[in-house]
Amino acid sequence: MHFLLISVALQVLCIVHVFRTGRNTAWIMAIAFLPMVGILAYFIVEILPGLRHDRRVRDARTKFADKMDPERRVRAAQDTVDFSNTAGNRLELGDALMARERYDEALAQFREAERLSPHVDRAIGMRIAEAAYEAGHLVEALAAIDKLPETISQTELDRRTQLRAKIAEADGRAQDALTLYRGIVDRVPGDEIRCRMAALLLAEGDRRGAKTLLQEVEQRMKRTPPVTLKAEAAMYDWAKRTLAELR
Repeated sequence: MHFLLISVALQVLCIVHVFRTGRNTAWIMAIAFLPMVGILAYFIVEILPGLRHDRRVRDARTKFADKMDPERRVRAAQDTVDFSNTAGNRLELGDALMARERYDEALAQFREAERLSPHVDRAIGMRIAEAAYEAGHLVEALAAIDKLPETISQTELDRRTQLRAKIAEADGRAQDALTLYRGIVDRVPGDEIRCRMAALLLAEGDRRGAKTLLQEVEQRMKRTPPVTLKAEAAMYDWAKRTLAELR
């Protein structure tokens, strides 16, 4: 009985797919009168080739491969550098190392990319600053930000300010960090800044200020895409747990 229901459901799905995607209607006869053979043939001939170009399928395949072999990207990027030592390939290797939280090694790759680059590159400079911060080299991170060329991009300016704030936070300069965060909190997407500000306010003894921020995060979560909530699960769990304690 269950097999029959599954077979009928698959037939309906395939026939709907035929109509929605404008496939040859001859498939309908094959699916209707040769259920399992027709469904299998339709999947292999019409659906499977398209999955190779589906971004969601590619992303899922990449995540699965990375989970099974976490160092895969690093090895592939290192092989590319060994074959062609360019600034772009060094950046790829640095990015792969950053993803594995090997920050000092990533910093070395970004420095080498900077040396190989024929001109001052803001993207390389920002990567150096971020890698230095993650590696705990706060003075070097600030120096890298100060060296960055001027820009009129508000997004890029906010990114630099956010990193300055995180450096100030890591350096124990809570008020400096809060001042910087307040200047960009309404422009930067996501809730990382609000959560960071709430944590700083709690450390400073300002429970009311922290509660107000976390209540805002709670409201924003209702409009936040599930994929973002999942990616930032640890942060949002902390926000909910902390807000519950403050109520």
